[in-house]
Amino acid sequence: MELQKVSLKDYSSLRVGGEGELVRVTTVEELREAITHARSHGKRVHVLGGGTNSYFGEDLSAFLFIKLALLGKTLGDNGELELGASEVWDDVVMWAVEQGLWGIENLSYIPGTVGAAPVQNIGAYGVELKDVFVSLSALDISTLELVSFDREACRFGYRDSVFKYKDGMYIITEVKLALSKSPRPVLLYKPLDTLTEAHDLTPQTVRDLVISTRQAKLPDWYDHPNAGSFFKNPIVDEETSEYLATQYEAMPLIEVEEGYKIPAGWLIEHVAHMKGVRTGDLGTWPAQALVIVNYGEATADDVDAFAEDIRSVVREKTGILLEQEVNRVG
Repeated sequence: MELQKVSLKDYSSLRVGGEGELVRVTTVEELREAITHARSHGKRVHVLGGGTNSYFGEDLSAFLFIKLALLGKTLGDNGELELGASEVWDDVVMWAVEQGLWGIENLSYIPGTVGAAPVQNIGAYGVELKDVFVSLSALDISTLELVSFDREACRFGYRDSVFKYKDGMYIITEVKLALSKSPRPVLLYKPLDTLTEAHDLTPQTVRDLVISTRQAKLPDWYDHPNAGSFFKNPIVDEETSEYLATQYEAMPLIEVEEGYKIPAGWLIEHVAHMKGVRTGDLGTWPAQALVIVNYGEATADDVDAFAEDIRSVVREKTGILLEQEVNRVG
């Protein structure tokens, strides 16, 4: 097992982080060895995925960072897809679409790895991972045994799963999805609703529209370091939604199972009036207020302070407390 000293900036799409100790693993057995090493040296384990939903503090001496390379992709006759946790999510979507399989085309162009997808229960344009999820395998850090989670055990919610509440207890190693060879498009959200009358609709057509839409709104993190949507879209009850509608007539209120979802980007833009603003090295993206961009050498504390400025204005004007979606480590 080879330990390396690395800059965690290089493992954060927001390009924020100090130096830490890292080990790369390619098998479950190597993963067990790395965890045992961390335990014997009093270190906390943190697994690195694609780095597109995390930023890091300056003092990371308490951590051993593990970079997984657990790859593999197997498609069964019934459309069940078995995936190694380190596969790049959008590469999997592209491959599935090329096979003519339906189910995850709406989730195109979402950054990160397969292993991170269940943790966040990634979702877009009316589809969530849970809609195609079958099961996953994970290593129990306390016992070093592999365990299986079905959909019910994962306790999926909006951008939520059991793994957010058991952080540091499990490391996902494999994910199984059930895709469909028969068309089952989900075209509820704009601009996908423009495809409802399309003839010979394919998952590739849907994917192309999702990608072009996301590219028009979101900055490429290679050019403009960011971690995508920084806050969750809040969900309020009916009474709150009715009150807010009287205060902000144009506020989008999307009815969901738990109540009414409000786009966080709309709140930041139209309530806080903080779209495209910049403080020091940080700013909200001019085309999408929900994205925070690192224009220079921002630190984790800078990110926290900038995010709190946004939260405090929205809370003061609406009573809504925006919940951060991007993870700070250290």
